[in-house]
Amino acid sequence: MFDQGLLAGLVSFLSWLAMSILKFIITPSLMTAAGYDTWEILLATFSGAVVGVMLFYHTGKAIFSWWSSVKSRSNVSLGKKRNLVVTPGRRKFIQYKEKYGFTGLLIVAGLLSVPISAMLGAKYFSKKKNSVLYLILAFFAWSCVLTFLSLCVKNGVL
Repeated sequence: MFDQGLLAGLVSFLSWLAMSILKFIITPSLMTAAGYDTWEILLATFSGAVVGVMLFYHTGKAIFSWWSSVKSRSNVSLGKKRNLVVTPGRRKFIQYKEKYGFTGLLIVAGLLSVPISAMLGAKYFSKKKNSVLYLILAFFAWSCVLTFLSLCVKNGVL
């Protein structure tokens, strides 16, 4: 990554880091196909996951807190309580959340992406102790698994 010079290597690393934040599931495969070493892939994907989880978790927590206060103020000023509309999608999500909980989110986090997983963690599991740490550890595991699978496919094992 840094063999073409410091500035070019830094730009390359930051672009892979951003890619890892936004499209976590495909970044190890793309980096493997581009010929990067295993440690470079793990460094870029794990760093991107850490930055993304920290950014989106805390931003999401602030946004949801702000939105809750805006909704409560508007309901008080209007003097009425708003009824929640239950849709089939919302019902399925609540059933999944109640059945699998935070562990279920950690298991599917790599498939959902860093921003979505972090925002869901902030929205529904922010009271859980060490939820940010568990999200980061889940993405570390996903990073290792996806890198291993990508290398196996490249080497013809799978």
